[in-house]
Formats: sequence, structure tokens, C-alpha cells
Amino acid sequence: MSIKLKKLNFSSFLESRNQMFGLLDTNRTRLAPYFWWATQKITGSKFRFYMFMSLYTMTTKYKEFAHKLNPVKTYDEQFFVYNEQGEIGGMCGLDNIDIQNNKNAEIWGLAFKGNSQTVESVKILEDYCINNLGLNSIYGKVQSSNRASRYFWEKYGYDDMKIDKDVQVSKHNPTITDIYTYTKFLCR
Repeated sequence: MSIKLKKLNFSSFLESRNQMFGLLDTNRTRLAPYFWWATQKITGSKFRFYMFMSLYTMTTKYKEFAHKLNPVKTYDEQFFVYNEQGEIGGMCGLDNIDIQNNKNAEIWGLAFKGNSQTVESVKILEDYCINNLGLNSIYGKVQSSNRASRYFWEKYGYDDMKIDKDVQVSKHNPTITDIYTYTKFLCR
């Protein structure tokens, strides 16, 4: 299988919005425990989904712009994942990209249509981190209850694990759980 990543911007969002909503809507039950925005309340209608993704895109672009003004600030880069037929299969990205201090970033992948797309996405992002960003390491965070994601990180060489006990999942998700952080050191 061969996939392509396309950086999230307003153009790529407008091009993919209907496919992305359809994929989210059919996978909502599976995603809701792990992604606060997957609930019916946040992205249940196409209008709410479009508003959410527009704000998400603006936030990502704002962080990137702020980083250009002050390179010490971290920023995010998000990508749509497309299969060989040009259909959208999920999203992936890098959050908290720290080029100045720690030379690391948080990597994540969200495949709606199979694990192989996630594997390829992560490999492409790893190469991107080495060749384009000059990072030394990347890390993935996962809730302790998400056994499949924990297995994924362990299987693909993210083995320097840290456990944060009893933390809130995110500022938007009040669930208290253990968060596992898997780190991979990149080789040039």
C-alpha cells in the first residue's frame, strides 16, 4: 500500500471535508473515548464538524506563524492521509514541535481504514522529522486503557516509556487516567 500525506491548510480541508466527516461519523463510537472532539456534541453535524476543523486549522496556522516570529515557541503540523485511490483515510501530525530546545515533537496518527495506513504515516513522519526538521526524538502519548495503541508504539520501536499517573486526558477531556509516553530516538 502506498499513501500520501497532505499538509492541513484551508485548501486541503475544503477539498476533503465531506470524506473526512463521513469517516468520522462511521467511526465515532470507536474514536470518542480517545478524542474529545469525536462526540456527537462537538462534531455531530456537518456544520459543527466544519466549524471545528476550521478553528483547528486556524489554531495550527497561528502556532506556525508565532513560531516563525519567535523560533523558541513550539508549533504543530497536521496532515491528511490519502490512499492510492486519492481517498482520505485519516489524519496524522506532529504536535509541540520543539526545534530550539529539546529537538523533539509529539507524533500521532489516526487511521480510519486500517493499521497499515498508520504504520506508513508514522514512517513518513519519522523521515520528515529527521530530514526536514532536524529532530532528535519523537514521542507518542496514549491512554493506559488503549491497549491497541500501546502495542503499536511498542511494536514500532517507541520503547523509552514513561507513565504519568492519574492525569486529565486533555484540557477538553476531563477523564482522569494514566498516560503512557513512548519515545523513539531518531537516527540520521
